[in-house]
Amino acid sequence: MKITVTGDITVDWIQWPVRQDSEGSMFNWKTHLGFKRRALEGGALLTARMLKNLADVNHPSLSCRPEKTDPSEFIHSFAELKPSGDGYHVKRFMGYTGPDEGLPSMPFKFRARDADIVVIDDAGNGFREMKERWPSAIIDGDPTTVLKMSSPLFSGSLWEYLLERQRENLLLIITMEDLREYGANISRRLSWERTAEDFMWQMRNNPTLKDIQDLRMIVRVGLEGAIYYDGGDARLFYHPQIFEGNLIERAPGKMQGCGCAFTAGLTASLSRGLEIDDSVRRGMAAASELLSIGFSEEPDYPVSDIFHSGGENIGAVDIPLRPKGFWTIADSPPLFDIEAVSRYIVINGYRRRKCPLPVAHFGKLITADRREIEGYQSIRNLLMEYMKNENPERPLCIGVFGPPGAGKSFAVSQLAASVDPERIKPLNFNISQFRDEDDLIDAFHQIRDVVLEGMVPQAFFDEFDSPMMGKRLGWIRYFLAPMQDGEFREGDSMHPLGKSILVFAGGTSSTFQEFESQDPEILREAKVRDFISRLRGYVNIIGPDPQHRRDKFFMLRRAILLRSMFERKTPHLFDGDGRLRIDDGVLDAFLRIPEYRHGVRSMEAILEMSMLQDVKKFEKASLPSAGQLDLHVDGELFQRMVMKN
Repeated sequence: MKITVTGDITVDWIQWPVRQDSEGSMFNWKTHLGFKRRALEGGALLTARMLKNLADVNHPSLSCRPEKTDPSEFIHSFAELKPSGDGYHVKRFMGYTGPDEGLPSMPFKFRARDADIVVIDDAGNGFREMKERWPSAIIDGDPTTVLKMSSPLFSGSLWEYLLERQRENLLLIITMEDLREYGANISRRLSWERTAEDFMWQMRNNPTLKDIQDLRMIVRVGLEGAIYYDGGDARLFYHPQIFEGNLIERAPGKMQGCGCAFTAGLTASLSRGLEIDDSVRRGMAAASELLSIGFSEEPDYPVSDIFHSGGENIGAVDIPLRPKGFWTIADSPPLFDIEAVSRYIVINGYRRRKCPLPVAHFGKLITADRREIEGYQSIRNLLMEYMKNENPERPLCIGVFGPPGAGKSFAVSQLAASVDPERIKPLNFNISQFRDEDDLIDAFHQIRDVVLEGMVPQAFFDEFDSPMMGKRLGWIRYFLAPMQDGEFREGDSMHPLGKSILVFAGGTSSTFQEFESQDPEILREAKVRDFISRLRGYVNIIGPDPQHRRDKFFMLRRAILLRSMFERKTPHLFDGDGRLRIDDGVLDAFLRIPEYRHGVRSMEAILEMSMLQDVKKFEKASLPSAGQLDLHVDGELFQRMVMKN
């Protein structure tokens, strides 16, 4: 196929530090930190350069070397690099320079020709208004037009022309971040399902998006996901092990050109006749690979090294137009059967291609339940924003609820570890063991001491809803002033707490909803409404047992927990391929037993009670007796379930 690439062109200036040879130098400047600079072709020319590695491309060219161009002709961007591995990543983006007034002239050379695919890199820097620069193929022909568009979205002469003349042939590429900026209320970093549902709702109901409801478009969700939308039908592409923004968090630095890489990988695949699924996957893989590699050693864009992956690890699922009930990817046939997937996870793990299940990792905390994922992500987002604030007015206050043994303390500690383990220091207090207000004052002093050490304390107040001197919820009133004002009273003195995170874990209520729906008179007397108004978020930790008769995902929660436990406690039970050797009946009982009496602790206890040290497979005979099992489950029922298989 004949491909033409054009659009906004930039000159990307990069600078990077070099170590000076100051030994014996007679020059003063050699004793200081040195930098080198280089100008690279960016924008449409970068997209074309990447695509040329994969296909025959017609594209504009500069009449001189990039460093010889003037900002009145082409927009110049500036970035400072930092060493990373064998190359460089962006340390900081330093901004742009361009003409003092009006549009850049963009005097590029371009030989018009017929094209089957036209790729337009519309960065919002003037090309959309330069009709004389538009390729003749979209004027005289009807090629597939791939429009990579940046803010401001859905405006300009080019956009209006393409909607009028090339609407049927248009494939629009935008980012979710630009769509949010345009006014689409789409959540960030909660779950893939929530992002997809929010997007579909906005497409159906947001009047500002009415003009694009019948278009074909790809909305990139960070580097980790994408939504392919075709006139009402939509498909979600996602990295199962990560969520929006995770790749940039984990990378050694930032990187520019990822949108160009996505567009090049997608277009090349379409030109070879690949289906849209494979094309989107290859585009996503190229963009994430560019972030991973960064600039090469020269430094330069590693255009020949980012297109090797077909994105086989990327999952894809149809997004329901109007989901009935609580939609999850794990419950989306024909991809998933909950029981089969749960068994597969315990035996094989969840990182293999056969199991593109969204799994969230927060330190050592792992979950595949959408409700838990969204709850944990919400709290993690709060923690990240709070840690960025150098001078917060008050502590960040969070509620955590769950049944006994659900792992509330572990979950909170791992959330903190996933945000900033170097600065957040955990402290644990059990309110049920406090005798009087002096114990609480002592706890506040410990929090303050950590602040004075230059750390951010995360104080975990377990069973904060315990009675005080026989009065239900009696401790709550003593937390109100520290939560609101960030200070506590000791005698006649007031002491500031400083920047701190206060976590309140319920001991008598399994959910936040249960906590706030107690006897109104008790809530009023304990000032619970004042307490709730000071919380900035909460999470309900579900635990391994079914929450109700329609809870189909308890097996999935158990499977994730079991796999992690076996990996930590009995690594000798795995074969060379990472498959767990376990009797089918034993696995069925672990997954199907109606209740673990003490939650996660009971699951761990059964493993520790079993005779597994000198065996290579978890057999029926390795289990303790029914009487011993009764400590943690219905022992006879567990044994019957083991023998049934």
